[in-house]
Amino acid sequence: MPHVQSLLSDAAAATSNPTIIGLQEVLSNQLSDVKSGLGSSWAHLGVGRDDGVSSGEFSPLLYRTDVFRVLFSETKWLSPTPDVVSFGWGAGSRRVVTLGVFEHIATGKRFIAANTHLDNVSSQARSEGIKVVVSRIEAAQALYGGSLGVVLTGDFNSEPGGDAYATLKGLGYLTEVWESGATRLGTNQLTYTGFTTVGISRIDYCWTGPVGANAVTVQQFEILGNVVDGVIASDHRAVVTDLTIV
Repeated sequence: MPHVQSLLSDAAAATSNPTIIGLQEVLSNQLSDVKSGLGSSWAHLGVGRDDGVSSGEFSPLLYRTDVFRVLFSETKWLSPTPDVVSFGWGAGSRRVVTLGVFEHIATGKRFIAANTHLDNVSSQARSEGIKVVVSRIEAAQALYGGSLGVVLTGDFNSEPGGDAYATLKGLGYLTEVWESGATRLGTNQLTYTGFTTVGISRIDYCWTGPVGANAVTVQQFEILGNVVDGVIASDHRAVVTDLTIV
């Protein structure tokens, strides 16, 4: 865990004002350790996917309580019955999306952040699951304003052009930061390494939108390394993005 905390510190150093972090594959005790390492000003949204409380993996959103207040939050399951703990479309595991409507304390600006981890087994579960994610974001916009900016992070288990990626892109609702025209820092291009030092695929993303709303501006982004003191701390590399909520 100290190595993971070091990676998060590196991610924080790569952005001028780190305020929100989306994580995947996090167990309850690991989440507690991560928050402890970040400090007392950090809290999280999200629940364990296997019981809606603390069992199984979280897809949490960590945020700074001195920067944001939470107006609304929810965790929904990526299935035909998203309101209850459930599987969907032949998925190998229960999958969730964690969503929050945040208000910037200093300026009053509001936006939606969502974080997910799509299935690794079923292509249909990935494609249908991302539709559930978008439907939940749209529902939050209906409650808090359709002009709200949106930031979606997650492990899609889908390469660019693959099932879930193509489904989301085809909706014309959000834009992946790689395609935003923003400056990409560093040399890493692949996010999944499989506990090796060689990149295997790009399956982890940050998307912003809504398309055409000009609610979120992407300044720059970077795919960081995942080796700390010679130890591979994670089988994924962090995607760090500098954003402005307009």
